[in-house]
Amino acid sequence: MNVRFGGAAARGPMAAKGITVRRAVFLDRDGVINRKAPEGQYVTAWEQVEFLPGVAEALRELKQGGFLLVIVTNQGAITRKKLTVEVLESIHRRMIHRLRQEGAAIDAVYYCPHGRNANCQCRKPKPRMLLQAAEEHHIDLFQSWMVGDAASDIEAGHAAGCRTVWMRPADFEGESPPPADFSTGSIREAAHWILSAGPAPGGRMVGKDPVNFSLQLGRRETR
Repeated sequence: MNVRFGGAAARGPMAAKGITVRRAVFLDRDGVINRKAPEGQYVTAWEQVEFLPGVAEALRELKQGGFLLVIVTNQGAITRKKLTVEVLESIHRRMIHRLRQEGAAIDAVYYCPHGRNANCQCRKPKPRMLLQAAEEHHIDLFQSWMVGDAASDIEAGHAAGCRTVWMRPADFEGESPPPADFSTGSIREAAHWILSAGPAPGGRMVGKDPVNFSLQLGRRETR
């Protein structure tokens, strides 16, 4: 996996002649792919990574269904000095390697290293990580999905124009759930829903709308 930090100049419109626009599933990391650390704690070492049941199978099915798989994750532990960029990227490399071995190749990882109070442009619920991925990987956001376990994930997905799946946390006790298109406690069920949903009505290609992309983006890792 090549590692490159954010800052690539925006390419031309994705709908330009000769460019194929693709669908993607954007995935939050903690609580969707691996078990989330207890409240107030962080996953700071590979040994703490515990893949959730059915993740590899679900991602493999989505991949076979023609979707790009893109992780978009807030990692404020970096700002809090609980985790270094080097360790985070090592964790991601090992996650991607493990999933690739099971036929679930991740196409890119985007992360925001800032804390909640940083007022940055990349931390979810702002959609900048999704927008950057769409520009760099020629993704039709309107035909794509955001899967996450937090309201901020669902808000980011909606802001980017995606349909959304809320992964209901195991400790959810009936508070008002975020307004996702679908909710489930199972990543495999989420994958089956996405694959059976079909194209979004009135499908447009996001690349037809000119967007002034700032270079002040989240950090990016690609294979």
